[in-house]
Amino acid sequence: MEVSSPNRVRCIRDVIHAEEQRLRSKYQWLASQDILGLSLFVASLAAMAAITVFYLQGTLVWWLAIPLMALPLSILHELEHDLIHDMYFRERPWVQNGMFFVIWFSKLSLNPWYRRRIHLKHHLVSGQEADIEERLIGLGLPFGLLRLFVTIHPMGGILLFPSIKRDVPDFQPLRLTLLSIPTYSVFFWTWEAFFGYVRLQQGWTFAYDPAQLLPAWGWPWARDLTVLLILPNVLRQACLVVMSSYSHYYGDIPEREVFFQNQILNSWLVFPMQLFCFNFGETHIIHHYVINQPFYLRQMVARAALAEMQRHGTRVNDLGTFVRANRWGEEPELSKSAHNLHTEKMPMAS
Repeated sequence: MEVSSPNRVRCIRDVIHAEEQRLRSKYQWLASQDILGLSLFVASLAAMAAITVFYLQGTLVWWLAIPLMALPLSILHELEHDLIHDMYFRERPWVQNGMFFVIWFSKLSLNPWYRRRIHLKHHLVSGQEADIEERLIGLGLPFGLLRLFVTIHPMGGILLFPSIKRDVPDFQPLRLTLLSIPTYSVFFWTWEAFFGYVRLQQGWTFAYDPAQLLPAWGWPWARDLTVLLILPNVLRQACLVVMSSYSHYYGDIPEREVFFQNQILNSWLVFPMQLFCFNFGETHIIHHYVINQPFYLRQMVARAALAEMQRHGTRVNDLGTFVRANRWGEEPELSKSAHNLHTEKMPMAS
């Protein structure tokens, strides 16, 4: 007899909790969660500073500086996510806000205080029309130029505002934009200045090209900021968007049925992208089952958790979702409670 979805979820959660308890008993340092979070925060900033110094001194070439910088930025993204769930400094909001602020300008992305609201909602409505956070990165879009642009350009989600607003009336695109102006404007003008720099260097300028407005002393700044901040974040964000949007299902799954919300995405084909988002495709599914685990602990419990998930039939490397626009693709096996609710609403046969 097929195990019902709630029982599968319970079994998987029990294994995750049991493995966490085993690890916490074995490694006492896991109890120092605030210190661990702050240490990773400081270490990431120190790594970014070192990369900056080596690049500006000419020791580090630009094509190596970009992926190296993306690595500590990916850790800062994970810390931001953990802060959204109050995993560090719960009793010291001023520390949380300080970390949020630094991470916000390091990532040059969405306002983290606004993201907190839509991310917590994501856990309530994952895979549904109201899942604003994932839809902003292309969840549910068919593969094509629009989805490619949303994946590559960190501000590409702006193009999706009208369709999301149509489906989710309480979405506030103007509020999101205004709150994110400080970082969006830095990203936009630096991005434009850099490509203006490229056009000038290659002789591709045209009449009234805005690239000609930037003084000569501004070009090295545009170039270096792009190498050290813009392109590393484009790389990090693109990898994260692919792993996140394609590890989630959308549209044809039961509401609030965690078993159907994600797959395990760990194919060797996506391994290079996993490097820049802390193995997100493989381990994010664990977060949907147990929300209050720091990102490093989620990785530590992964072997036991993923084995249990596969034992219960969780999908693994369902690459067909790339062409199915994140649809499950067939009618999911509903949980017993959902099935009963559905049959109760059906008319009785005469």
